[in-house]
Amino acid sequence: MNSPMPLAVAPPWAALKRLYPGVSLCLVLALAGSFLAEHYGAPALLLALLLGFGFASQAGEARLQAGVGFCARRVLRIGVALLGARIGLTQLQEIGWLPLAVVLTSVPLILAAALWLGRCLGLPAPHSLVAGAAVAICGVSAAVAVAAVLPAGRLEERRLLGVVVCITALGTLAMLGLPPLTALLGYGDIVSGLFLGATIHDVAQAAGAGYLVSDAAGDVATLTKLLRVALLVPLVLMIGLLLRRGQSGAGEFPWFLLGFVALFAANSLGLLPQGLRDLLVSASQWCLLVTMAALGMRTSLRDLLAQGWRPLSLLCALSAALVLTVMGLLALLPVA
Repeated sequence: MNSPMPLAVAPPWAALKRLYPGVSLCLVLALAGSFLAEHYGAPALLLALLLGFGFASQAGEARLQAGVGFCARRVLRIGVALLGARIGLTQLQEIGWLPLAVVLTSVPLILAAALWLGRCLGLPAPHSLVAGAAVAICGVSAAVAVAAVLPAGRLEERRLLGVVVCITALGTLAMLGLPPLTALLGYGDIVSGLFLGATIHDVAQAAGAGYLVSDAAGDVATLTKLLRVALLVPLVLMIGLLLRRGQSGAGEFPWFLLGFVALFAANSLGLLPQGLRDLLVSASQWCLLVTMAALGMRTSLRDLLAQGWRPLSLLCALSAALVLTVMGLLALLPVA
């Protein structure tokens, strides 16, 4: 009996055939979002996301799943890596040490709060740890990486799925709701980007929210968010060592962070010709548009509600705590 080849080992043409339906739909939605943005003046990223919502029911079709998943994860990482071409030492010197201080303070606090709140809600400690990492660091990537180093049987698959679904939905809500909040709080572009990068769960969502405010805010949000992502590897290694497992680094390595750093360094040193730099920046924007469409398609209210109120309450409480913590730090720490 012949079984279908996994995508990773399938011939290139077979892999392209599996990806084509989902990728082409996400690309069409991205093109539609860009067209509407040009004609009506609304943010293209937001329009692509809303168009994706309209096709959420189709995202579950078998022929679309591979392509939509590819856009939501692989294209996302390519887009974030390419964003390094538009950011250099000038922006990093402008925001100074504040993002690092905010990230190194807020991430441990949220992880500790997750274990405490999870115990209060009667949730297993592994579930609370995965939820805390998802909120504090980088959403789905952190949840999957931390779950990978837990001992077998300690975390039920349905609990990990619940975290993945809920954190994606909450990240989408944060992307829509937090940019207007920065205006109400009177934050400038730099502080707005720092706030959004330090509070929104997913990389694409944080970058997208920042660019909804301004280009400068998007750059700072991306830098701040990637500081959080950089903490994933030491966290996974620490959890693996504490649990005395041999495969402490089993989580997915954020290779896109290396690409971002390489392009950031090349741009800072003036090694990128202007034409190539413009091409990379444009490519990164299109990658984010395609990713926004895919994330919209993958957000299901029905799946979110089916997980019960305790896991969702934990994630909501942690997300609110992260927002309040960052707001407090920005009020206490001197902003240049």
